[in-house]
Amino acid sequence: MTVGEEATDLSRVEIRTGRLRRMWEGTSIIFASRTATIGLIIVLFWLTVAAFAPLLTPYTSLEQDWKAPNQGPSSAHFLGTDELGRDLWSRLIYGARIVLLVLPISEKLWIPGGTALWGVFAALIVGMTLGLVSGYYGGWIDEIVMRLLDAMMAVPVILLYLIIMTALGASALNVVIAVTIVGTPGIARLVRSLTLDIRTREYIRASETRGESAWYIMFVEILPNARGPIIVDAMLRVGYAIFAMGTLGFLGLGLPPPSPDWGSMVAKGQEFILAGSPWAALWPSVAIASLVVGLNLLADGLREESMRYQ
Repeated sequence: MTVGEEATDLSRVEIRTGRLRRMWEGTSIIFASRTATIGLIIVLFWLTVAAFAPLLTPYTSLEQDWKAPNQGPSSAHFLGTDELGRDLWSRLIYGARIVLLVLPISEKLWIPGGTALWGVFAALIVGMTLGLVSGYYGGWIDEIVMRLLDAMMAVPVILLYLIIMTALGASALNVVIAVTIVGTPGIARLVRSLTLDIRTREYIRASETRGESAWYIMFVEILPNARGPIIVDAMLRVGYAIFAMGTLGFLGLGLPPPSPDWGSMVAKGQEFILAGSPWAALWPSVAIASLVVGLNLLADGLREESMRYQ
């Protein structure tokens, strides 16, 4: 092996070591905060049961046991059954799949990425683009974009969701569209405020002096330096999206039946609470609350730790 090859191999090792070090530094922030760690454990629990759902239950989310409708926890169904005898644990974990891991476009077409994640991701793309353009260019472009977004934010969130879902109809894809539309204004305003601050920095002036394009400056110079608050905000918005999905499902505007939609499960299960069968409404309510709380704890912990090192 020549000296040049040895130097090349050494440089590759150094690059890999540097990447691993940066990854560890990023994850160590989570474990430095007890709040973030608890939130991460809750989120990882739901991700794990969603990923391994077929291995964790002998039932599908639609399989019915007509001999055991509205039953409490038992050896056969340890969280109980709903009014059709469907296993509640199976419906919970398959519902978590739709929220976090897969997006059902149709009965035969499923794509990776949960409904809530796709909605927040699309809102991030649109909101970051609008915020960067508005904050960097300013002037009349900023005025037009911000006034339009202010008009959207003036409408109560739940009312805006109802208007969109009533117009589009109940489906997983339309839920993603609704989450995108509702989430875009808040993300755009956050990115705009960060852009207004970062664009005054010296390295932005240096990029402009080099003759870099505006799009290069926005997406290569400004956006990476604003990623911290954006990531924290995105985690919070995933929680908001999950809560919104539960609300829409409860109102009959979420995923169409017989999908294991947590909100729809709560809406149907509440009819049997006074009859002495609270399980069908209790467990999906706990699932929604725990996942949203976990995401909020994770985001709050990350925000506290990142502010500590500023």
